[in-house]
Amino acid sequence: MGSGAGETTRPMIQTKDKLVGAANFKRVNPLSDRFDVKKFHHIEVFCGDANNTYRRFSAGLGMKLVAKSDNTTGNSAYSSYVLNSGDLTFAFSAPYGLSPEGPQGEEEEREKAGLPNPGFDGEDAHAFFRKHGLAVKAVGVLVSDAEEAYNQAVANGAVGKLKPTLRKPTSADEPEGEMMLSEILLYGDVHLRFVSGSYKGAFLPGYQPVEGKDISYGLQRLDHCVGNVPNMLEAYNYLISATGFHEFAEFTAEDVGTVDSGLNSIVAASNNEMVLFPINEPTFGTKRKSQIQTYLDQNFGAGVQH
Repeated sequence: MGSGAGETTRPMIQTKDKLVGAANFKRVNPLSDRFDVKKFHHIEVFCGDANNTYRRFSAGLGMKLVAKSDNTTGNSAYSSYVLNSGDLTFAFSAPYGLSPEGPQGEEEEREKAGLPNPGFDGEDAHAFFRKHGLAVKAVGVLVSDAEEAYNQAVANGAVGKLKPTLRKPTSADEPEGEMMLSEILLYGDVHLRFVSGSYKGAFLPGYQPVEGKDISYGLQRLDHCVGNVPNMLEAYNYLISATGFHEFAEFTAEDVGTVDSGLNSIVAASNNEMVLFPINEPTFGTKRKSQIQTYLDQNFGAGVQH
């Protein structure tokens, strides 16, 4: 049957059961996103010492400090420092000690702690760092409506991690506006964080603006975010089913492997192709262990490689 007057038909989501290789792959953009996606917003890294870590990355990447949240700003649960260069934003966050009485869990306790991230959990942060060491915890993506993005994703198979939550500035020093946040599971212990709203700050409401020294080396934006997983097509099909993203490229071990080590890779992309998620898996039977398997062994599971 045809569609009724005024109705629109969403393009079919193309899941994948096998790769055809780079030479046989034909890119088609069906404009199938389930919600409006604009670009990468930020990357948040969990670590053991946020103060020292952000300083090393700042010097190494030429990114200036633009915001912070720690004991000095009323955050008694974790310290977090935000670096920026052009349209590229990295946050480095580390939990403080855990209460011997155990997690409080109540909203009023969370607000007392001054947490700008409503999804932060001290027990989870400590467990994440013990398991993975310094690693990406959240990939932030700017969307038109973080509530719609969450609802659409969860309705289509995504594992919800943070229900849509509205955040507003907590001090007069902050820029104006408000922000809607929500999160789903991406792969492993990594979250995909949806961000929307009118907030003008460098990161999340509740972070204190900081005017760091401008040491830019010229980095402008995040082009792609690569994940290493044990099962590439399982992770890819989960992501595109949740978001509606389409296939941007693919490579088999014959395309990019060597006699020593190999991998398979597929890339998921948003409608505007400003958000790219390559996903790699190891291959076997080469002289040396696949570099992807080495990552999975040392990271103790799936995660963001680069």
